[in-house]
Amino acid sequence: MLKDKTVLKTLRLPEETFEELAAWAQKENRPFDALVADALQAWLEAKREAALHESLEAESEQTRFDYDEFWDGVEL
Repeated sequence: MLKDKTVLKTLRLPEETFEELAAWAQKENRPFDALVADALQAWLEAKREAALHESLEAESEQTRFDYDEFWDGVEL
């Protein structure tokens, strides 16, 4: 899933993590860097979704009224 614009950087991983990722890449017959890029993309998407959910929760808290607040001043 690597795009045309790639950047070469040093990535420091614990040896066990590297070995496990390498094993998965080999098992799935995929390039190591593509597997890592996909994994990081999935992590970023999960973080974005969690941040959006948190933002929506905060907004919901600001607009949530209890029964008395909602009906205060309403005459039937």
